[in-house]
Order: sequence, then structure tokens, then C-alpha cells
Amino acid sequence: MKSTIRQMYYGEKGSSEQIKVSKEYFNLLQKFTEYEEEFVSKIAAFPELLKLYTKLAESLENANSELFFVHYAEGFKFGFLLGLEISKDD
Repeated sequence: MKSTIRQMYYGEKGSSEQIKVSKEYFNLLQKFTEYEEEFVSKIAAFPELLKLYTKLAESLENANSELFFVHYAEGFKFGFLLGLEISKDD
């Protein structure tokens, strides 16, 4: 069996593309997309509101990306520290 470090190095583990997303996530994303399309079509007649909504959606996406990165980094640090502790000889 390959070590976890080798699996990560060769891209066999740890890649976000390999993480399977739940069916529920896709269902929720589909609902969101439908609601957003309906909303955008209704405010299209108001360019200023459409522009403001676009900025709002981008801001939320950027904030979520930052949050996900922070959580990922903390999880990575914790996993590394856990590995160090496990590997210590007492």
C-alpha cells in the first residue's frame, strides 16, 4: 500500500475533483439556479438593480470562497499535526 503522502503527491488522493458531491447538493444547486434565472429575468428591466445584484452575488461567492479556503487550510493543519502526533515514539 502506498503511503498517504505518495498518494497525495501522485494526485491519487486530496484532489477536490475526486470528492463526490451528494445528490442533495445537485438538487439544491438546481433549485438555486432556477430561482436565480427567474429573479434575473424579472429585474432585467431594471439595469441598475441587475448590476447591483451581480455585485451582490459576486461578493457572496468571494466571501464563501475565502471561508472554504480558511476551513480547508485549518483542516490541513490539523491533519498534519495529528499525523505528527501519531508518528511520535513515546
